[in-house]
Amino acid sequence: MTRIPGAELLFGGKLLEGHRIPDRYGAMEPTAVRTPLDALSGMYFDQITTELFGPFQIIVSYGDDDLPIVLDVLERMSQHLLVSCPSNGST
Repeated sequence: MTRIPGAELLFGGKLLEGHRIPDRYGAMEPTAVRTPLDALSGMYFDQITTELFGPFQIIVSYGDDDLPIVLDVLERMSQHLLVSCPSNGST
């Protein structure tokens, strides 16, 4: 995921040690990656929205003017496993 232009690892990203989970499941430490909105809404959509199991977060910052893009991205997701879409704006 950090190969996406502008994406950055915030924490985690390491394989778990001392477990009995089969390697094919890719057991990882809790991980968070920040990715640009234009990457999520553009050519990296499928890669960023691939369903993962585990404590994994994709963090995307957006502004008021980006709301139509954010709503479009949310509608395009097939899993609809969004935990939250926080905003510091008022309603």
